[in-house]
Amino acid sequence: MNLPGKEYDIIKKEILKRKPKKILLQAPEGMKTSVQNIAGRIRALGPKCIIWADPCFGACDIPENPAKMLGSDFIVHIGHAQFMDTKEIPVLYIECRSDADFSKVIESNLSVIPNKKIGLVATIQHLGAIPKIKGILEKNGKEVFIGKSKRMKYKGQVLGCDAGAAEAIEDKVNCFITLASGKFHALGVAKKVQKPVFLANLDTGKIESTDKEKLLFEKKRILKLEKLKDAKNVGILVSTKRGQLSNTDDLEKKLEQKGKKVWVLAMDYISPEKILGMKLDILINTACPRIEEDLIFGVPVVNKGEII
Repeated sequence: MNLPGKEYDIIKKEILKRKPKKILLQAPEGMKTSVQNIAGRIRALGPKCIIWADPCFGACDIPENPAKMLGSDFIVHIGHAQFMDTKEIPVLYIECRSDADFSKVIESNLSVIPNKKIGLVATIQHLGAIPKIKGILEKNGKEVFIGKSKRMKYKGQVLGCDAGAAEAIEDKVNCFITLASGKFHALGVAKKVQKPVFLANLDTGKIESTDKEKLLFEKKRILKLEKLKDAKNVGILVSTKRGQLSNTDDLEKKLEQKGKKVWVLAMDYISPEKILGMKLDILINTACPRIEEDLIFGVPVVNKGEII
């Protein structure tokens, strides 16, 4: 994935305006092949540029403290819209909008969606497609709703951990269509709402249901909650990333009142290797709620939001 010229123009304009001395450049995994080129073009404008090589878990994962330690006075964050306010170091969010056209996928699969009232959501890259898809659906007799999360910058925008744009309109619709690359975000919406959730898949050219994946998730969730009841040693995963940091005092107290031994495990980058050798029956995750889908810990992982 290469950065479009218009995005470089935004970066250049801000650098010339702010005149930073040292920039910390943060990019998602999908852009690591292009990050040196981006850093080189930034350096050509004058400031030093450090590449943040740790994984980027989203708009909540802004490396403010590392930037301070490295002497950076400006952060360029690629791939997400602003999600939280930064306290000390200014951040430039480069959203990387896509011009992908979902029209054919929608038009050729309308029979898959018999529902009349539809909620439209999209990732930040595909938000620009919403007006056109809304028009196509309305021309075909559908009533389209677009909600907004209290934490998101734009209407219709969803993150892997935030489906507020869908939740806000769930009582008005029969189903949701997600405009995204892959099922990750559609499944994130499906976990938060009771109405059917579909993905408009550009790769397959089909509109795909998330029902099977959601049913499997629900079965696993119920099994893990049962295991939590019997668990004696409980680890609580805490991330020190400011956008993911959670207070666990009340949770610890509730678990201890149930006779469990509780161990708070704090780290910045959460990974299974860091707790190898610890005797734990189950983990309660208070950081990014999608961690359990990407990492294998060897013991069940329950998200905090699923138990309180």
